[in-house]
Amino acid sequence: MRVVAAIAACVVALVIAPRGARAEPMDLDDARARWVGVRFENSPSDRPAQLATAYTDEIAAWLEPDGATRVRVTVAGRDVERSYFSRQRLRPGSFSDYVWIFDRATGEVVSASLRGTLLREYDLGWVESEIETLFEAFMTTSAEAGFSGSKRMFGQLVFPHCDDRSDECTLVPARRYDRSTGYVNAVGSIVGRALGFSARTFSAIGEAVFSERPLSRPEGLASAR
Repeated sequence: MRVVAAIAACVVALVIAPRGARAEPMDLDDARARWVGVRFENSPSDRPAQLATAYTDEIAAWLEPDGATRVRVTVAGRDVERSYFSRQRLRPGSFSDYVWIFDRATGEVVSASLRGTLLREYDLGWVESEIETLFEAFMTTSAEAGFSGSKRMFGQLVFPHCDDRSDECTLVPARRYDRSTGYVNAVGSIVGRALGFSARTFSAIGEAVFSERPLSRPEGLASAR
């Protein structure tokens, strides 16, 4: 088993907020419905073990109660497309809202889920074709996850998911929500489907910093009132 450690990089990235401004971390003890902000870790997709290095600009998210002990934080699918996945070729309007469920007492991410459609160019040698890849991502901080090497599938570099402690599995550490910094790293898998095939790969899209920064309502958020 190989476990990725990036403590020094994490500290540097979290101390320095974007554009010189430091926002207060999202307060899980306050379950009132309100707008908060989130920045997603945005390292290149070919570096799934790279943590706390580069972040998106702040994106609006809607926090609301989810039962007596949890809160739900929702990022509009349209904002995920335009801000977090801006470097990806995708089918506009295909993304669901990105929904996070936090346990208020422990800071555990019970679940973080997202689905959508990406566009990939596939070179068959004699012809190039654009294919749609439907994906569903699920992450949590209560289970281990990592990747076992890499391979190419439909012309894309992917990292097969693993969750065991074998020498071939590089586990990426999950980090429950840190109330002092707003940092969290939820890990899990992405199931992609294209041309009748499916593959389960490691998900590196569950790393983020949440903050108490009131923002205006974005367009396309399904659950906000």
